[in-house]
Amino acid sequence: MKSRDIALSAFDPVADAIQVDETAADELFAVVDLLEGQPPLRRSLSDPSASGRDRQALARRLFEGRLGAAALSVVTEVAYRPWPSGRTMIDAIERQGVRGLLRTANERGELKRVQEELHRFALVIDGSPELSDALRNRGRALADRRALIARLLAGRVAPVTERLASRAAAARARTVPLTLTSYLALAADLAGERMARVTVARPLDEGRTERLRRALEARVGGPVLLQITVDESVIGGMSVDLGTHVFESTVAGRLDEARRLLN
Repeated sequence: MKSRDIALSAFDPVADAIQVDETAADELFAVVDLLEGQPPLRRSLSDPSASGRDRQALARRLFEGRLGAAALSVVTEVAYRPWPSGRTMIDAIERQGVRGLLRTANERGELKRVQEELHRFALVIDGSPELSDALRNRGRALADRRALIARLLAGRVAPVTERLASRAAAARARTVPLTLTSYLALAADLAGERMARVTVARPLDEGRTERLRRALEARVGGPVLLQITVDESVIGGMSVDLGTHVFESTVAGRLDEARRLLN
């Protein structure tokens, strides 16, 4: 795990103690949008030459009275801690907003639905060059990209899914599908699961899917969330990415390995 990711995940217990709810999540997203458009302010709140107390005091002066208690606590605690960059500081705030929405879905008994809908939407984007290009185009205003996502999803998915997909339009993890995948990893963590990204040449029926789940759960010693992608280019077999481990047994992978050996 990268040092940046370690720093971000290390802040999770602090935010969990604060209990970020749906309202606080929206306020945190508003702070992220503000800091995105104000580089000098972002630099001041993450200035490594200033003490944590000074940065925290600045955050309180800026946002007290404008944010609810939970969102203000998250922002001031984030400002107090040292971060590798102002961008990472923003990521820390955004992450807790995302986790707040996922927690809301979990409390409503909708987390599984949200996970499935986010995964399906990521697959739709990956499967449509036109949509991928439209969402990847940084010459197109972020508001326009979010409006496009809203038109595609409105009334078709859970409200939390739609809001998370809208946040993903900023593509903080390089592309919208990768950003959605990062949300899915947070959801799996919240549910106490390991996320397994599975690539197969053809769809798995319910029986094979369940056998795969049980096999992976036996291997990792706990619940596993399957995110299955169908990719005909793998020809046959499957690839399983468990984050720290990748199990490659596709025909395409074996052919590539054979070519490397021959060369």
